[in-house]
Amino acid sequence: MHRAGVSVGLTSVGVLCTACIADIGSRPAAGEPATITFVAPAPGSTHPRDTLVDTGELAASVDVAIAVSGPVARVELTRGERALGVLDAGGQGSAELVDVGQATLTATGYDDSGAPVAVAAVDISVIEPTIADCRGWLDLYGLMYEVGPTSRGVADPVTVTTPINGVAYRSASTGKLRSTFFMDCELARSLARAAPLLRDRGVVEITDIGVYNYRCIGNAGTPPDCPLSQHAFARGIDIAGFTDRDGVHYSVNDDWIIDGASEKTCAAATTPGKDRFLHEAICALKAAGVWNIVLTPNYNAAHRNHFHVDLTPGASFLRSRGTVDDGPDHH
Repeated sequence: MHRAGVSVGLTSVGVLCTACIADIGSRPAAGEPATITFVAPAPGSTHPRDTLVDTGELAASVDVAIAVSGPVARVELTRGERALGVLDAGGQGSAELVDVGQATLTATGYDDSGAPVAVAAVDISVIEPTIADCRGWLDLYGLMYEVGPTSRGVADPVTVTTPINGVAYRSASTGKLRSTFFMDCELARSLARAAPLLRDRGVVEITDIGVYNYRCIGNAGTPPDCPLSQHAFARGIDIAGFTDRDGVHYSVNDDWIIDGASEKTCAAATTPGKDRFLHEAICALKAAGVWNIVLTPNYNAAHRNHFHVDLTPGASFLRSRGTVDDGPDHH
């Protein structure tokens, strides 16, 4: 086990990324032992996720510097089995860390023959940035928006310019791409968070049925004298489908195969192709905590043609058939 910031001789090496290589220019004197030492980052240092990277994710951008001696011809930098950026010939570079929590950075040195000869590790922490308010998150994601218009039920109204973090939105009712989209700021933040997971699956466009509708849940009653839908707060969106970069459309109405009555949505067997894509996409988004509540066509006939997702405070579930809840949390 390696202590943070301490250089040691190599005892064991896992599967490492070979694309993340730094060539060390100088060659050591004969017989000099191989060592690698982290100069930066400092052991135990904390790094906020405040940099927007190409994937659309927020990451901590961590400067890395190592000192090398002995017969080390190149160095690979990893976090587990993942590459963390490219060090230059001087042993310097940066690592972009997305996951919050402790991160162990490992530098492994190889000699001219490709044999590993030294390794060093340093433990640091990735933390969430300190943001004053929701709009600060929109700024961090690089979203363009205007505040307002003031609307009944909406606590923090914003009109966001689309695409949102690289994902476009098309109105199901008009068939046209939206240039702007009105919603509560927290929903806009959730869509920015959803974008990297969708983009990783090739999604470039969402077809939506809408966000804001000042109404009761299930239209049962007259607002405000009823339990209000999250659409009344502009904190929920109905998703009718996705389109990928190849122009393939995944329709919730046409392509989702309803699961058995006793099956949990994210554990049910799926049909290869579009059904599996839709199941995996919505389950990944819920597992990532993007939205508090997810209703799929499994829930009832009213949701046959869309995913309803929202930010109901204090709730966390993906519901199946109205009686079976996926996940441990249901409030």
